[in-house]
Amino acid sequence: MSRLTKLLGWARRRPHHFMLLWMGGAWLVLLACGGYLILHERQRLLEQAGATAQNHAAAAANRIEAAVAKADVLLNFITVELERPGGGKQAELAQLIESTVANHPELMAVMITDVDGHPTPISRPKMPATLEVGDRDYFRYHREHADTGIRIGVPVISRLTGKAVIPVTRRLNDAHGRFAGIAFVGLANAHFEQEFQRLQLGPMATFAVSDSAGTILLRSPAVAGAIGISITGWDVFDRQVRGHDAGAGESVCPIDGVTRIHAFRRLHRYPMIAYAGISIEAVASEWRAALWQKLPLLLAVLALLAGSGLLFYRQLLAGAKARLRLKASLRRADLANLREQALNEALQKASDFREAVLHSTACGILVTDVTGAILFMNRASTKILGFTPDEVLGKMSPLVFHRTEDVRAALQRIRPGDTPYLLMIAHLNAHPGREWQFIRKDGSPVPVSLTITTLKDRGGRLEGFVTIFHDLTELNRLEDLKSDFVSVVSHELRTPLTAIRGALSLHRAAAGDAPLPSQQRLLAIAHDNCDRLMRIISDVLDIDKLSRKKLRLDRTIESVEELVGRAIAHTEAFASQYGVSCRLNNNGNGSGLRLSLDADRFVQVMVNLLSNAAKFSHPQGEVLVSVREESGSAVIRVVDYGIGIPEAFQPLIFERFSQHAAALTRKTGGTGLGLAITKMLVEAHGGTVSFTSEQGMGSTFTVALPLMRDAVAASVPEDARGGGER
Repeated sequence: MSRLTKLLGWARRRPHHFMLLWMGGAWLVLLACGGYLILHERQRLLEQAGATAQNHAAAAANRIEAAVAKADVLLNFITVELERPGGGKQAELAQLIESTVANHPELMAVMITDVDGHPTPISRPKMPATLEVGDRDYFRYHREHADTGIRIGVPVISRLTGKAVIPVTRRLNDAHGRFAGIAFVGLANAHFEQEFQRLQLGPMATFAVSDSAGTILLRSPAVAGAIGISITGWDVFDRQVRGHDAGAGESVCPIDGVTRIHAFRRLHRYPMIAYAGISIEAVASEWRAALWQKLPLLLAVLALLAGSGLLFYRQLLAGAKARLRLKASLRRADLANLREQALNEALQKASDFREAVLHSTACGILVTDVTGAILFMNRASTKILGFTPDEVLGKMSPLVFHRTEDVRAALQRIRPGDTPYLLMIAHLNAHPGREWQFIRKDGSPVPVSLTITTLKDRGGRLEGFVTIFHDLTELNRLEDLKSDFVSVVSHELRTPLTAIRGALSLHRAAAGDAPLPSQQRLLAIAHDNCDRLMRIISDVLDIDKLSRKKLRLDRTIESVEELVGRAIAHTEAFASQYGVSCRLNNNGNGSGLRLSLDADRFVQVMVNLLSNAAKFSHPQGEVLVSVREESGSAVIRVVDYGIGIPEAFQPLIFERFSQHAAALTRKTGGTGLGLAITKMLVEAHGGTVSFTSEQGMGSTFTVALPLMRDAVAASVPEDARGGGER
């Protein structure tokens, strides 16, 4: 205090020196802030450029992947047609190839060669008989390798047009499996260069595409000698080798030596990587331009600082005069009384303000000491519970508001040193998000949600608790109305859909044994979509009943292995659409397991798990189901070796309407309710469902249900088999 007094005295004696010191300090602070803002703006622009590069790399990857997919589909169709007995309908095939090349500018040419590398007549555009590609790397590769899959080669100069193309090829075999030539689709480099130029990343920006081995297949803008060089060892390429699907970072381009922010994106279906680069110099130019734009603002702030310094100096002098007058006044009055009065007024004002804030909120607020004695309740608490503050202040909160069973549940976990109210707080906080019941003055229960926090003094010692609660009566009423509405609408939709489905079935039967293909296709589409709507409505009704605990389980004693076999039979047709088979891999270990359960609902659980496993398995994959007895439970495992579940999505796997990006990309359909219904049905049977998954390796879903053998199962009481609406 004495140092401050000396400083103020020095300032009064030398105001000019004080102002000079103050302005200098303020200028230093301003310069430091300006430097920080300048660096922060540069970092922001670099991050923005990285995000832009990633977006453009993704766009380039999508366009390349779409073009390769078109070539892949066309090659697959050509291969199937030509390897068919009799060679297929070549005239129609040539017409299809010609229309495809005409409608897709990215496909420069489609060539089918004989065993010596000469184009056949169905190649498009039509090619001279003297053209020969037997010396090309892609032709030699297919002639020497029996692999019939798609191959993406290094770009070559077309001998027909003289332009660079990316060869996408497949091997053709004769009826005896011997080499019969190749099917070739040339992707036009020039087309993709024009596409990439339209993205307009800025000066010195680049796009490139490489194969998984690091060989450059395409670059825009084109650089002499860039096509075909290897970029292995480049840090951006090495990041995707280490397993990253996408990324961005500052690096030096191995082709032209320019420092850019490079982003990459791996193609999902083909061994290719797309790159996009934004020049660091372009970002720096934008940063300098932004800096010059903000210079007038900086000068204005400096001028404002100078003016505020002058104003502060005048206020300083005025304050000094006021203090002198106050000092003279205090000498004529009782200084102690004045200070006490001012302090009391401030405390009263603060107390009135805090009380006004607490009473103005719509949620109930209770304050207790560490023993649970009520110290304060606001007006919202009185409105919700019916008690006035005079009726409850000083009383124990658990005895006034809490249900007897909640208090009893908390006291059952008492330990040495615990107080009953601390146990009550621990019990309430152990169930976050749960709905609790308070008791009103008239004895009626009121549903509430609770938030309990501690009150501590400056030393950190516990002084009490603050309980904030919200009345959930209206919210629950609205939730019931919503559920009733969903149920009514779903039932009302099911009746006309059933009639429509029956009418479609009758119409398909009445169409005869050989309806027109267009009629059969339209009837099949309508029938399938009608079935899909029925399944969606059933899922919505099931999730609604399970949420309201109104689903009745018709329990009987059933063999687990037989029900699993029934579920596999139900799923076979669905799994075959994805080229996947389902098999019970039990080896007799679970043949004697019998449970008390609802057979139809258990089959529904297994069908949900099996169909999910089939949808996310690779073609020609297999889904294995096993039944075991472990630790007094029947454990059913559904194992697939498909794409797995991303780690970021795993916490949401059992949430309603949750579908990760793979489901949307693969177009597998579904409502996102299957696993949520599965979890609820398993828990309704007293069991648990869990899973393990590794992305790219597959997933294992495990259902554990309480075991009941024949002798024990016969004694299951009727009232343990559920009740309510089905």
